[in-house]
Amino acid sequence: MKKIIILIIVSLFFSISCIKEAKHNILVIHSFFGNVTIQSNNSIQQPKIGDTLSRNDVVITDKGSIVDLLYRDSGIIRINENTKVTVSSLIKGDADDVVLNIDTGKTFVTLGKLKKGDNFAFKSKTVIAAVRGTSFRMVASEEGASVDVVTGKVKVQPVSNNTVVEDVEVIVEENQTVALDTKKVETIVQKIEEKKSTATQQDAQQKIFEEIKETIKPIATPKETIKEIKQEVKDIPVVATVHEEVKQEISKVIEDDKEAKKREEEKLKKEKEKAEKAMQLKLEKERQAKMMAQKLEEEKRAKEEALREKAAKEQKIKEDRVKNIPTL
Repeated sequence: MKKIIILIIVSLFFSISCIKEAKHNILVIHSFFGNVTIQSNNSIQQPKIGDTLSRNDVVITDKGSIVDLLYRDSGIIRINENTKVTVSSLIKGDADDVVLNIDTGKTFVTLGKLKKGDNFAFKSKTVIAAVRGTSFRMVASEEGASVDVVTGKVKVQPVSNNTVVEDVEVIVEENQTVALDTKKVETIVQKIEEKKSTATQQDAQQKIFEEIKETIKPIATPKETIKEIKQEVKDIPVVATVHEEVKQEISKVIEDDKEAKKREEEKLKKEKEKAEKAMQLKLEKERQAKMMAQKLEEEKRAKEEALREKAAKEQKIKEDRVKNIPTL
């Protein structure tokens, strides 16, 4: 009986350990290129494929370097060159609560639908982007950050002194961009504090917040930015272990880039054909103009020759007449 109890206890302990390990197996290094370092527990180490990231780990990429992370089977995160990302949070209670702080640089994420209760967000000095199924890029610097949504929707909120400004949020949709710098965030926070102290009615406060939201209204993503994003993510791997919807999402982004490239090639081809046709027309016109000029020159010479011949004949006739006049 004691042996059975011991076996049960060991099995339970092993099961709990496995669950705990699986639960923390949230962010995994899938691949990397170039000089990438992981700061973990006051140590600096080189990444290894299959390594898991823990809370407070810092991922740093140098120039020309990238690293791709897997978020369970629900997403792929690309950390581009010259980027610093800190794992601020992974779990909260029994649910995922992933928050990645991007200090500087560029990151791109493709995420499938999350489980109920799970959260995933990218956070910078001035903005936080919360997602549940989308593809977007965040670019951050000391001055501010921007969020470029490729597909789906992203909820964006200002961040001030590392605290999310809960009173203001904006939904950024597909092919839209929103940018927030430190000055704009400071202005938003000041307006909120001022209006809260003066406005007492709920509808008045709501109107104030709607006015503030206008200051961070998304704009259409410039074509140059879309092209840049496509270029940055064109070689993201379609990982076999992720959900089918994530594979489709990545394939869609990559295929969109191929289609855009194909359209660009077709456009260049048509422009080249048009230029060649225009050149041929120009050369033909020049040839015809040259032939016309030659013809006119020949006609002019022939006319001048005819006039000379006529003048010579008339001169000869005069001379013959003079010779035939009898002398006295």
